[in-house]
Amino acid sequence: MFKFTTILDGALRGIVEEWTQYSKFDGFSSVSSLVKAAKGMGMRAVGITDHGTFAGAIDFLKTCRAEGIRPILGMEAYLARDHKAKGKEGQPDGRRGNKHVNLIAKNFTGFQNVCELSQIASLDGSYYDPRVDFGLLAEYSEGVIATSACLSNVINWNLLIGQYDKAKKCVATFKDIYGDDFYMEIMYHGISAEFKVLPDIQKLAKEMDVKLLATNDCHYVTKDEAEFHEVVMCMSSNRCIRDPNRLKFPYPEFYFKSAEEMSKIFGHIPSSMMNTIEISEKCDYSDIIFVEDGGEMRLPKFDLPKDYDNPWMYLKDLAVKGMRRLGLDKSPNHVKRLKTELMDIKLIYETKKYDFATYFLLVDDIMAWAKEQDIACGIRGSGYGSVLLQCLGITEGVDPIEQDLMWERFLGFDDLMFLSEEDFNIKQLNKTSSSADKADDDASGQMFDRYH
Repeated sequence: MFKFTTILDGALRGIVEEWTQYSKFDGFSSVSSLVKAAKGMGMRAVGITDHGTFAGAIDFLKTCRAEGIRPILGMEAYLARDHKAKGKEGQPDGRRGNKHVNLIAKNFTGFQNVCELSQIASLDGSYYDPRVDFGLLAEYSEGVIATSACLSNVINWNLLIGQYDKAKKCVATFKDIYGDDFYMEIMYHGISAEFKVLPDIQKLAKEMDVKLLATNDCHYVTKDEAEFHEVVMCMSSNRCIRDPNRLKFPYPEFYFKSAEEMSKIFGHIPSSMMNTIEISEKCDYSDIIFVEDGGEMRLPKFDLPKDYDNPWMYLKDLAVKGMRRLGLDKSPNHVKRLKTELMDIKLIYETKKYDFATYFLLVDDIMAWAKEQDIACGIRGSGYGSVLLQCLGITEGVDPIEQDLMWERFLGFDDLMFLSEEDFNIKQLNKTSSSADKADDDASGQMFDRYH
């Protein structure tokens, strides 16, 4: 979902929640269409809070920068009592026990924390949805803004069933975690339940000294796309569009509304709209610089032996030793190719700060550990065109010189892309499905423990 801000006549007037293609079977908007719509309306900032995932953040950040719009990066998380509890005993209310909360990164630290929460929710907390709990929110709260989201938030849920005191305790918990970075959302799409809780939300916000935020759920960009979104919802619920009992929204009001439209709904509470300015100004991603824009590769820390000054020198030494071990040092063609590959890696670091030396060392370390654990593994793809990988023992059985394989196919001087994920694509070999899955888990755990 996207959280978007709009500025009109010098003032920020509203903020909406927007689901995109990254919200599986829930959002019809594409990143590009949303950002272009925001730009066309003269908006200065637009943000993302997709359902249960932070996967669209990079795509969204790059698109906003290309269009000259300030991005706000977030995720609508699913909040449970215990993110690891599953089944009727662990979570008796099933999927209804998964409540919503919006988490917005203020800076790179917040970006990392939202990423961490997204990963933990998917790996450890999946039960109907990827879930977090209050303990995780507190642990990864630095650099994060939280907002109360829609009717499915735990606060609004308690207000709907007349549990005002419980709702108040929930607000207190959010405030303890986020302080002034917690906001209570108000929204209205013509749904009676929304209208019912609006007075209590305002009352509660005043009692607890929490700022209000005017929002609008958006599942599609324009109003006439509502029917297409219904098709997406049918796909998600395995229903036919002709089924009168299918899951659907009561009104076509879940689109990307303009500042004027938001003002008609919440113009009588101007602070709720002006607070979107505060959120947009809190968000600064200037320290997130992509490699193609002059930034450096963000890699796990690799501990070099004390005798080496930099990763490239250590990589070179390992490669030369491996070449001698394989007897390839007697082949002029192999020696020449290895020198070329090593110099390319050195040059690309010196010119663009692409630290492939550390990257190769990390892969070599992971492969070596897997072999020590008797986990049969290998790579696939154009990495077999590298003599360097052959000397490191990452590739086996194929000689790139004899087979006339190109190093440039693996790591070439391209302005945009040097490696793709498929180039290494480490795979488990000669395993049954169950044992391969366990091997994957073991290797993933080792990588996390060593480089996290």
